Order: sequence, then C-alpha cells, then structure tokens
Amino acid sequence: MKIHRGRLPGAASENRTETFTGTVWGDPILAEAPALSANTVCFMPGGRTYWHSHGGGQILVVTHGRGFVQNRDDERSLISPGDVVYVPPGEEHWHGAADDSLLVHVAISLGPTQWLSEVEEEQYRRVVAVGS
Repeated sequence: MKIHRGRLPGAASENRTETFTGTVWGDPILAEAPALSANTVCFMPGGRTYWHSHGGGQILVVTHGRGFVQNRDDERSLISPGDVVYVPPGEEHWHGAADDSLLVHVAISLGPTQWLSEVEEEQYRRVVAVGS
C-alpha cells in the first residue's frame, strides 16, 4: 500500500498543450499503477480536451467551477462540483471548462488513451449555448 498526499512529491505541474485547446494544467497524482493514470486537471475558461477515448474508461470527479462533457452520440451535460462522470471504455468524448468559468477535476484514466481530433470552436460554442 502507498498513500499519496494530493499529488506526486516533486512532480511538476504540466502545461497541457498537444491534445488540449486553451490553457490547461495538470498535476500528476499517481504514476506507478500500471494502466492507470490519475491527475488533477485545471482548465481555464474555454479550455478543453481534444476528442479522445480510454481503453478501460475514465472517471472524472469535478471539484471546482463549471464545464461540459460530450460524447460522439451528442450526449452532453453541464458538470459542476460534486459531479462524478463515468465514461465507458472506448467511448469517444471531450470535457472542459465553460467559457466563463474555470473547471477543476480529478481524472482517473484506465488503459491507454487514444487522442483524436480537436473539438472545433463552432461545436464547443453550440454546447456552451445549450448548456448555459
């Protein structure tokens, strides 16, 4: 057993740029568990992931702010503190902050992540317009 106290000791916060739009920072929480990653992720207003999926699924625990999650079937939802989102294995989705709020969540990702295309600005704006 090993207990981590909020984040990995000595780990630097990471400015996520390659598969995220906008300003997004991640703090690694857990690294040594095979096929699992856990990060606290802070999205500035409008920040979001690219479309992606996880081989074993993903759990998002929202701690601060407001944001959105959407899958390829056009299911979408506003998310806020206390919400826990479960994304099944292989489901293509994205998540990120509202355009007027930051979003902080703990992301627990199981299995490999497959990164796909960027969420187009027009699509993001449609989700924000409906969800706000």
